[in-house]
Amino acid sequence: MEIKYPFKPMTNKFLTPGQFWAIPLQNEKFACGRVIQVTKSYIASPTKTFLAGLMDWVGDAPPKSEDIAGKKTLIQGVAHIKAIHETGLQEMIIGYLPLEIDFIEPDYFRSQTGYQPEYCKLMKGLVELRPITKSEWELYPTLGAWGTDYIRQVAEIKLLR
Repeated sequence: MEIKYPFKPMTNKFLTPGQFWAIPLQNEKFACGRVIQVTKSYIASPTKTFLAGLMDWVGDAPPKSEDIAGKKTLIQGVAHIKAIHETGLQEMIIGYLPLEIDFIEPDYFRSQTGYQPEYCKLMKGLVELRPITKSEWELYPTLGAWGTDYIRQVAEIKLLR
């Protein structure tokens, strides 16, 4: 099915890694959120969540594919579809640029904070790979579930300094 942009997603059913949305900032500039991974197996609200990324980009107008080409993610985390509704310009996904072009992949994470090898997993984005080792546990951050405005707050701090 071909997707027409812009569109307002109501579930993650039509989200595709590489789609992006504009995040209006307080200084009238824009940041960019990007869909990194979508999986129906992630336990927390499987039809409403996805792995989101904040792009290392800020501009005077909403992003276009050519604006974010070559940029990397500053941070990735689990977002609810409401993050697009509450931070996105007109609550919309506005475009698509394949992640492969920029060599963007889901980050590695640990599944939880406490180190208990029998419970903590090494994850690539939302996908559990295997039990985590102690050295990996120290290397990777915990996969975070973001509040709906978190991506905008991080953009204000990291991109407007």
